[in-house]
Amino acid sequence: MMIAAMPRLDVYVAEHCFGCGEARRLAEAAARRYPRVAVRVVDLERDPQARPDSLVAVPTYMLDGRVIALGNPRHGELFRRLEDALTERPIEESTACPP
Repeated sequence: MMIAAMPRLDVYVAEHCFGCGEARRLAEAAARRYPRVAVRVVDLERDPQARPDSLVAVPTYMLDGRVIALGNPRHGELFRRLEDALTERPIEESTACPP
């Protein structure tokens, strides 16, 4: 059976970052609004190895490895960007079974 891969939103934050508290709140709001998107908050001070090469600042919002926001967008803007990106996203299929 072919299963579409679940899109993933990674929100990169750091403790020293002034706007990262808001980024955590936006990530929670996105997770509630988009239950079919895996939302992950990545604290780079706790997990520095998780930093992708393309990351230049925090907070950064990446959908499937593609930057959709650098800095905190407003709720509506984040949701619009997510919807745009999800609409453009090609459906990836996998033969793996869910756990």
